[in-house]
Amino acid sequence: MKHAQANRLFTLGLFLMVVSMFATASNEPARDTANTDHNSPPQWVPARLADIPLRRILNGEIEAVNKATISAQTSGRVSAIHYDVDDFVPKGAIVVELTNTEQKAALRQAEANLKAVKAQYEQAASDYTRIKDLYAKKLVSKSDLDKAVSAHNALKAKMEAAKAAVEAARKQFEYTVIRAPYDGIVTNRYVEVGETVHPGKPIMSGLSLDKLRVVTQIPESIIFQVKKHAMAEVLLPNGEKVKAKKITIFPYADPATRTFKARIDIELENAALYPGMSAKVAFHLGTKKAVVVPAKAVIRRSELSLVFVKDNDNILLRQVRVGDHIKDQVEIISGLTPGELVALDPWSIEAQRR
Repeated sequence: MKHAQANRLFTLGLFLMVVSMFATASNEPARDTANTDHNSPPQWVPARLADIPLRRILNGEIEAVNKATISAQTSGRVSAIHYDVDDFVPKGAIVVELTNTEQKAALRQAEANLKAVKAQYEQAASDYTRIKDLYAKKLVSKSDLDKAVSAHNALKAKMEAAKAAVEAARKQFEYTVIRAPYDGIVTNRYVEVGETVHPGKPIMSGLSLDKLRVVTQIPESIIFQVKKHAMAEVLLPNGEKVKAKKITIFPYADPATRTFKARIDIELENAALYPGMSAKVAFHLGTKKAVVVPAKAVIRRSELSLVFVKDNDNILLRQVRVGDHIKDQVEIISGLTPGELVALDPWSIEAQRR
Protein backbone atom coordinates (compact mmCIF):
# COMPACT_ATOMS: atom_id res chain seq x y z
CA MET A 1 0.00 0.00 0.00
CA LYS A 2 2.88 2.35 0.83
CA HIS A 3 4.39 1.49 -2.53
CA ALA A 4 1.18 2.44 -4.38
CA GLN A 5 0.93 5.68 -2.43
CA ALA A 6 4.52 6.50 -3.33
CA ASN A 7 3.78 5.88 -7.04
CA ARG A 8 0.78 8.23 -6.90
CA LEU A 9 2.88 10.91 -5.21
CA PHE A 10 5.61 10.49 -7.87
CA THR A 11 3.04 10.81 -10.69
CA LEU A 12 1.51 13.89 -9.06
CA GLY A 13 4.94 15.45 -8.60
CA LEU A 14 5.86 14.74 -12.27
CA PHE A 15 2.58 16.29 -13.43
CA LEU A 16 3.11 19.44 -11.33
CA MET A 17 6.66 19.77 -12.67
CA VAL A 18 5.48 19.62 -16.29
CA VAL A 19 2.62 22.05 -15.62
CA SER A 20 5.20 24.42 -14.19
CA MET A 21 7.28 23.98 -17.36
CA PHE A 22 4.24 24.83 -19.50
CA ALA A 23 3.60 27.97 -17.48
CA THR A 24 7.15 29.28 -17.35
CA ALA A 25 8.72 28.20 -20.66
CA SER A 26 9.17 31.45 -22.55
CA ASN A 27 11.02 29.99 -25.51
CA GLU A 28 8.23 27.66 -26.60
CA PRO A 29 6.77 28.76 -29.98
CA ALA A 30 3.19 30.03 -29.80
CA ARG A 31 0.47 27.57 -30.70
CA ASP A 32 -2.63 28.41 -32.68
CA THR A 33 -5.43 27.86 -30.14
CA ALA A 34 -7.93 30.28 -31.62
CA ASN A 35 -10.01 27.47 -33.13
CA THR A 36 -9.56 25.04 -30.21
CA ASP A 37 -12.55 24.39 -28.01
CA HIS A 38 -10.97 23.73 -24.64
CA ASN A 39 -14.32 22.69 -23.20
CA SER A 40 -14.72 19.81 -25.63
CA PRO A 41 -13.51 16.38 -24.50
CA PRO A 42 -9.98 15.45 -25.61
CA GLN A 43 -9.45 12.97 -28.41
CA TRP A 44 -7.85 9.67 -27.48
CA VAL A 45 -6.06 7.23 -29.73
CA PRO A 46 -4.62 3.85 -28.82
CA ALA A 47 -0.92 3.09 -28.90
CA ARG A 48 -0.54 0.40 -31.54
CA LEU A 49 1.94 -2.26 -32.53
CA ALA A 50 3.28 -1.72 -36.06
CA ASP A 51 6.03 -2.82 -38.40
CA ILE A 52 8.56 0.00 -38.69
CA PRO A 53 11.96 0.22 -40.39
CA LEU A 54 14.83 -1.27 -38.42
CA ARG A 55 17.79 1.08 -38.59
CA ARG A 56 21.31 1.28 -37.25
CA ILE A 57 22.81 4.74 -36.98
CA LEU A 58 26.60 5.04 -37.27
CA ASN A 59 28.95 7.97 -37.03
CA GLY A 60 30.61 9.11 -40.25
CA GLU A 61 32.75 11.84 -41.73
CA ILE A 62 32.25 13.93 -44.85
CA GLU A 63 35.05 13.78 -47.41
CA ALA A 64 35.65 15.13 -50.91
CA VAL A 65 35.33 12.76 -53.85
CA ASN A 66 37.91 14.72 -55.85
CA LYS A 67 41.10 15.35 -53.92
CA ALA A 68 44.58 15.20 -55.34
CA THR A 69 48.17 16.34 -55.08
CA ILE A 70 49.65 17.89 -58.23
CA SER A 71 53.35 17.20 -58.78
CA ALA A 72 56.08 18.54 -61.02
CA GLN A 73 56.39 16.71 -64.35
CA THR A 74 59.58 18.42 -65.44
CA SER A 75 62.64 19.92 -63.81
CA GLY A 76 62.95 23.62 -63.12
CA ARG A 77 63.00 26.37 -60.54
CA VAL A 78 59.78 27.78 -59.09
CA SER A 79 59.41 31.26 -60.57
CA ALA A 80 55.87 32.16 -59.41
CA ILE A 81 53.17 30.86 -57.04
CA HIS A 82 49.71 32.26 -57.74
CA TYR A 83 47.61 30.53 -55.04
CA ASP A 84 48.09 29.54 -51.43
CA VAL A 85 46.36 27.44 -48.75
CA ASP A 86 42.59 28.09 -48.40
CA ASP A 87 42.42 29.87 -51.78
CA PHE A 88 39.68 28.88 -54.22
CA VAL A 89 41.18 27.89 -57.59
CA PRO A 90 39.05 27.63 -60.76
CA LYS A 91 39.65 24.74 -63.14
CA GLY A 92 42.51 25.41 -65.56
CA ALA A 93 43.96 28.31 -63.58
CA ILE A 94 47.76 28.55 -63.35
CA VAL A 95 48.80 27.73 -59.79
CA VAL A 96 52.60 27.56 -60.15
CA GLU A 97 55.10 28.52 -62.87
CA LEU A 98 58.59 27.07 -63.34
CA THR A 99 61.52 28.52 -65.24
CA ASN A 100 61.40 27.27 -68.84
CA THR A 101 64.77 28.23 -70.37
CA GLU A 102 65.93 24.65 -70.97
CA GLN A 103 62.50 23.45 -72.11
CA LYS A 104 62.09 26.37 -74.52
CA ALA A 105 65.56 25.72 -76.03
CA ALA A 106 64.81 22.00 -76.40
CA LEU A 107 61.54 22.79 -78.15
CA ARG A 108 63.20 25.18 -80.61
CA GLN A 109 65.91 22.61 -81.39
CA ALA A 110 63.32 19.89 -81.96
CA GLU A 111 61.30 22.17 -84.25
CA ALA A 112 64.43 23.11 -86.23
CA ASN A 113 65.37 19.44 -86.61
CA LEU A 114 61.88 18.62 -87.81
CA LYS A 115 62.07 21.41 -90.39
CA ALA A 116 65.38 20.07 -91.75
CA VAL A 117 64.17 16.46 -91.87
CA LYS A 118 60.96 17.54 -93.56
CA ALA A 119 62.93 19.25 -96.32
CA GLN A 120 65.01 16.10 -96.84
CA TYR A 121 61.88 13.97 -96.91
CA GLU A 122 60.22 16.17 -99.49
CA GLN A 123 63.33 15.91 -101.70
CA ALA A 124 63.39 12.12 -101.27
CA ALA A 125 59.69 11.91 -102.10
CA SER A 126 60.27 13.97 -105.27
CA ASP A 127 63.24 11.76 -106.28
CA TYR A 128 61.20 8.62 -105.66
CA THR A 129 58.35 9.86 -107.86
CA ARG A 130 60.73 10.83 -110.65
CA ILE A 131 62.70 7.54 -110.59
CA LYS A 132 59.52 5.50 -110.42
CA ASP A 133 58.32 7.15 -113.66
CA LEU A 134 61.71 6.56 -115.34
CA TYR A 135 61.70 2.94 -114.26
CA ALA A 136 58.26 2.50 -115.80
CA LYS A 137 59.77 3.74 -119.10
CA LYS A 138 62.73 1.37 -118.72
CA LEU A 139 65.14 4.30 -118.46
CA VAL A 140 66.68 3.35 -115.05
CA SER A 141 67.57 0.07 -113.42
CA LYS A 142 65.73 -1.76 -110.67
CA SER A 143 68.55 -1.01 -108.23
CA ASP A 144 68.06 2.75 -108.79
CA LEU A 145 64.38 2.38 -107.94
CA ASP A 146 65.21 0.34 -104.83
CA LYS A 147 67.60 3.03 -103.62
CA ALA A 148 64.95 5.71 -104.11
CA VAL A 149 62.36 3.65 -102.22
CA SER A 150 64.80 2.99 -99.37
CA ALA A 151 65.75 6.67 -99.06
CA HIS A 152 62.09 7.71 -99.16
CA ASN A 153 61.06 5.26 -96.42
CA ALA A 154 64.06 6.07 -94.21
CA LEU A 155 63.39 9.80 -94.31
CA LYS A 156 59.67 9.23 -93.72
CA ALA A 157 60.50 7.32 -90.53
CA LYS A 158 63.02 10.00 -89.53
CA MET A 159 60.39 12.70 -90.02
CA GLU A 160 57.87 10.83 -87.81
CA ALA A 161 60.54 10.56 -85.10
CA ALA A 162 61.24 14.27 -85.41
CA LYS A 163 57.53 15.04 -85.03
CA ALA A 164 57.40 12.90 -81.87
CA ALA A 165 60.45 14.73 -80.52
CA VAL A 166 58.74 18.08 -81.08
CA GLU A 167 55.62 16.84 -79.29
CA ALA A 168 57.68 15.60 -76.33
CA ALA A 169 59.60 18.88 -76.13
CA ARG A 170 56.34 20.84 -76.32
CA LYS A 171 54.91 18.78 -73.42
CA GLN A 172 57.98 19.48 -71.31
CA PHE A 173 57.59 23.18 -72.08
CA GLU A 174 53.88 23.07 -71.12
CA TYR A 175 54.74 21.28 -67.88
CA THR A 176 56.53 24.42 -66.68
CA VAL A 177 53.06 25.92 -66.21
CA ILE A 178 51.08 23.90 -63.64
CA ARG A 179 47.30 24.25 -63.80
CA ALA A 180 44.42 23.23 -61.53
CA PRO A 181 42.72 20.00 -62.70
CA TYR A 182 39.30 21.09 -61.33
CA ASP A 183 37.60 23.80 -59.27
CA GLY A 184 38.74 23.41 -55.69
CA ILE A 185 40.33 24.66 -52.49
CA VAL A 186 44.09 24.53 -51.84
CA THR A 187 44.75 22.46 -48.70
CA ASN A 188 48.57 22.27 -48.74
CA ARG A 189 51.50 23.96 -50.50
CA TYR A 190 54.85 22.18 -50.61
CA VAL A 191 57.17 24.56 -52.53
CA GLU A 192 58.56 28.08 -52.27
CA VAL A 193 59.57 30.57 -54.95
CA GLY A 194 63.15 29.89 -56.05
CA GLU A 195 63.07 26.23 -55.06
CA THR A 196 64.35 23.70 -57.61
CA VAL A 197 61.96 20.84 -58.35
CA HIS A 198 62.24 17.60 -60.28
CA PRO A 199 59.60 15.25 -61.76
CA GLY A 200 57.49 13.75 -58.98
CA LYS A 201 58.03 16.58 -56.50
CA PRO A 202 54.66 17.47 -54.81
CA ILE A 203 53.60 21.04 -55.56
CA MET A 204 50.12 21.52 -54.03
CA SER A 205 47.22 19.50 -52.64
CA GLY A 206 43.60 20.44 -53.05
CA LEU A 207 40.05 19.19 -53.05
CA SER A 208 36.76 19.96 -54.74
CA LEU A 209 33.60 20.91 -52.84
CA ASP A 210 31.35 20.01 -55.78
CA LYS A 211 31.15 16.31 -54.96
CA LEU A 212 31.10 15.03 -51.39
CA ARG A 213 30.50 11.65 -49.76
CA VAL A 214 30.38 10.15 -46.28
CA VAL A 215 32.83 7.56 -44.94
CA THR A 216 31.88 5.30 -42.03
CA GLN A 217 32.78 2.00 -40.40
CA ILE A 218 30.20 -0.83 -40.37
CA PRO A 219 30.43 -3.43 -37.56
CA GLU A 220 30.79 -7.01 -38.76
CA SER A 221 27.65 -7.95 -36.77
CA ILE A 222 25.39 -6.13 -39.26
CA ILE A 223 27.44 -6.26 -42.46
CA PHE A 224 25.31 -8.96 -44.12
CA GLN A 225 22.06 -7.06 -43.39
CA VAL A 226 23.56 -3.87 -44.80
CA LYS A 227 24.62 -5.67 -47.98
CA LYS A 228 21.24 -7.39 -48.31
CA HIS A 229 19.12 -4.23 -48.13
CA ALA A 230 21.68 -1.72 -49.53
CA MET A 231 19.67 1.27 -48.28
CA ALA A 232 20.86 4.15 -46.14
CA GLU A 233 20.20 7.77 -45.28
CA VAL A 234 22.76 10.39 -44.34
CA LEU A 235 21.69 12.55 -41.40
CA LEU A 236 23.36 15.91 -41.90
CA PRO A 237 24.35 18.28 -39.06
CA ASN A 238 21.55 20.71 -40.06
CA GLY A 239 18.91 17.98 -39.57
CA GLU A 240 18.44 17.29 -43.27
CA LYS A 241 18.14 13.67 -44.43
CA VAL A 242 19.65 12.65 -47.75
CA LYS A 243 19.16 9.24 -49.37
CA ALA A 244 22.32 7.37 -50.29
CA LYS A 245 22.90 7.32 -54.04
CA LYS A 246 25.44 4.51 -53.82
CA ILE A 247 26.95 2.41 -51.03
CA THR A 248 30.46 1.04 -51.55
CA ILE A 249 31.70 -1.43 -48.93
CA PHE A 250 35.37 -2.38 -48.87
CA PRO A 251 35.68 -6.19 -49.11
CA TYR A 252 37.80 -6.65 -45.98
CA ALA A 253 37.50 -5.97 -42.25
CA ASP A 254 39.88 -4.04 -40.04
CA PRO A 255 41.36 -6.75 -37.78
CA ALA A 256 41.65 -4.30 -34.88
CA THR A 257 38.09 -2.95 -34.90
CA ARG A 258 36.24 -5.73 -36.78
CA THR A 259 34.57 -3.14 -38.98
CA PHE A 260 34.21 -2.64 -42.72
CA LYS A 261 34.95 0.73 -44.28
CA ALA A 262 32.09 2.08 -46.40
CA ARG A 263 31.63 5.05 -48.70
CA ILE A 264 28.17 6.56 -49.14
CA ASP A 265 27.70 8.74 -52.22
CA ILE A 266 25.08 11.47 -51.92
CA GLU A 267 23.74 14.28 -54.09
CA LEU A 268 23.62 17.67 -52.43
CA GLU A 269 22.34 21.05 -53.58
CA ASN A 270 23.38 24.26 -51.84
CA ALA A 271 24.34 22.42 -48.65
CA ALA A 272 26.87 24.20 -46.43
CA LEU A 273 29.04 21.13 -45.96
CA TYR A 274 32.79 20.74 -45.95
CA PRO A 275 35.19 17.80 -45.80
CA GLY A 276 36.01 16.80 -42.25
CA MET A 277 32.54 17.59 -40.86
CA SER A 278 30.71 14.87 -38.96
CA ALA A 279 27.54 13.18 -40.16
CA LYS A 280 25.49 10.14 -39.21
CA VAL A 281 24.50 7.29 -41.49
CA ALA A 282 21.26 5.38 -40.87
CA PHE A 283 21.45 1.93 -42.47
CA HIS A 284 18.17 0.08 -43.14
CA LEU A 285 18.32 -3.47 -41.83
CA GLY A 286 14.72 -4.60 -42.46
CA THR A 287 11.67 -4.10 -40.20
CA LYS A 288 10.78 -4.59 -36.54
CA LYS A 289 7.67 -4.62 -34.35
CA ALA A 290 7.32 -1.48 -32.24
CA VAL A 291 4.75 0.53 -30.28
CA VAL A 292 3.88 3.76 -32.10
CA VAL A 293 1.72 6.81 -31.38
CA PRO A 294 1.04 10.00 -33.33
CA ALA A 295 4.00 12.35 -33.04
CA LYS A 296 1.80 15.24 -31.87
CA ALA A 297 0.73 13.21 -28.83
CA VAL A 298 4.23 13.50 -27.36
CA ILE A 299 5.16 16.52 -25.22
CA ARG A 300 8.85 17.43 -25.03
CA ARG A 301 10.32 19.47 -22.24
CA SER A 302 14.08 19.62 -21.84
CA GLU A 303 15.20 15.97 -21.70
CA LEU A 304 11.72 14.61 -20.99
CA SER A 305 9.21 13.06 -23.39
CA LEU A 306 5.69 12.82 -21.94
CA VAL A 307 2.19 11.70 -22.93
CA PHE A 308 -1.22 11.97 -21.30
CA VAL A 309 -2.62 8.47 -20.72
CA LYS A 310 -6.25 7.64 -19.97
CA ASP A 311 -6.58 4.96 -17.28
CA ASN A 312 -10.31 4.29 -16.84
CA ASP A 313 -11.60 7.69 -15.70
CA ASN A 314 -8.17 8.98 -14.69
CA ILE A 315 -5.86 11.05 -16.86
CA LEU A 316 -2.21 10.43 -16.02
CA LEU A 317 0.92 12.17 -17.26
CA ARG A 318 3.54 9.55 -18.08
CA GLN A 319 7.15 9.76 -19.12
CA VAL A 320 8.08 7.72 -22.19
CA ARG A 321 11.24 6.97 -24.13
CA VAL A 322 10.95 7.72 -27.83
CA GLY A 323 12.82 6.25 -30.80
CA ASP A 324 12.58 6.81 -34.56
CA HIS A 325 10.09 9.08 -36.31
CA ILE A 326 8.13 7.41 -39.12
CA LYS A 327 6.27 10.13 -41.03
CA ASP A 328 3.67 11.42 -38.52
CA GLN A 329 4.22 8.58 -36.04
CA VAL A 330 6.87 8.14 -33.37
CA GLU A 331 8.26 4.93 -31.89
CA ILE A 332 7.79 4.44 -28.15
CA ILE A 333 10.66 2.36 -26.82
CA SER A 334 9.34 2.19 -23.25
CA GLY A 335 6.53 3.63 -21.12
CA LEU A 336 3.52 2.45 -23.14
CA THR A 337 1.94 -0.84 -24.10
CA PRO A 338 -0.23 -1.49 -27.17
CA GLY A 339 -3.84 -0.49 -26.61
CA GLU A 340 -3.27 2.20 -24.00
CA LEU A 341 -5.05 5.45 -24.84
CA VAL A 342 -3.02 8.64 -25.29
CA ALA A 343 -4.27 12.18 -25.79
CA LEU A 344 -4.03 13.31 -29.41
CA ASP A 345 -3.73 16.97 -28.32
CA PRO A 346 -2.08 17.14 -24.90
CA TRP A 347 -2.10 20.94 -25.02
CA SER A 348 -5.89 21.03 -24.80
CA ILE A 349 -5.79 18.97 -21.59
CA GLU A 350 -3.20 21.29 -20.09
CA ALA A 351 -5.30 24.32 -21.04
CA GLN A 352 -8.40 22.84 -19.37
CA ARG A 353 -6.46 22.17 -16.17
CA ARG A 354 -5.22 25.73 -15.76
